[in-house]
Amino acid sequence: MVSETLPLGMRDGQAVKLAPPAHRASRFGDYDILAPLARGGMGGVYLALHVWSGERVALKVLDPHYAGHPEVMERLQAEHALASRTDHPGVIDIRGALWTDDKMPYLVMEYLSGESLGAIADRGPIELPSIIAICARAAEALAALHDAGVIHCDVKHDNIFVLDPSLRGRQTLRGWPRVKLIDFGVSRLIDEPSRAEPTVAGTPWCIAPEQWRGQPCPATDVYALGCVLYDLTTGHPPFDGSLPDLMMAHLQRRPSRPSWVRAMPIELERLILRSLAKRAVDRPAMHEVATELGALADDGVALRRAG
Repeated sequence: MVSETLPLGMRDGQAVKLAPPAHRASRFGDYDILAPLARGGMGGVYLALHVWSGERVALKVLDPHYAGHPEVMERLQAEHALASRTDHPGVIDIRGALWTDDKMPYLVMEYLSGESLGAIADRGPIELPSIIAICARAAEALAALHDAGVIHCDVKHDNIFVLDPSLRGRQTLRGWPRVKLIDFGVSRLIDEPSRAEPTVAGTPWCIAPEQWRGQPCPATDVYALGCVLYDLTTGHPPFDGSLPDLMMAHLQRRPSRPSWVRAMPIELERLILRSLAKRAVDRPAMHEVATELGALADDGVALRRAG
């Protein structure tokens, strides 16, 4: 299973990656649909307006043909439960899991203005200080999730949403950009019992060895964030190829040193390679990742010299 949720939000007054609506309904409960924002593998995200307060929100709605699939509907409701276990500002606020009159579930989420890290990277290389600062913010939010007993299980560029930098007063802190983790469609509890038939859920190019075995743990998110850092700094993921090739590479191969492609502080390279350790026990905890990235982000002079 591959998470396909696209960025949601607005930029320069335009909806990001508009998609054709899958629903004819113009209202869900007390929310009027204004425009489609994104498409995922099983549904869509829509910009909506609360008819009483006038607040803009994002609604995540399953496609109608999934209404008869209890597991899919339960998964949508689980997103609300998992994301709501922490009120960290770096985690998207999913305000409710509601039902339409015809029993179609939908999520009510805060409306985000900005774009995903993936959309930013698609336009070209990102400066090293920005990479570090954004990933430091993501690591802080992931650490809070782990403290709350949740594993994201699908950390990637498209699930790290960078808030609009034009709103500098509210969207930056210490000069760092503000980010939100989004898409909890394959997330799970740390202490969730192992399934009799483990399934692999996530995005293949950044799936940790234990996740390929259907046994994710908090260190799984560390590995995925390491893959994101590797890709952003070098311009390519640590491993590439077909699905079988990716699985074998993540299980057995060591990535090449990212500094062979791009100059960077040795502390950053060491952190990336430690995060990509094959054994989960050999990786740093997410709090340590956040601390080390934060120290590097604050050391702007060294980063500018390396970049």
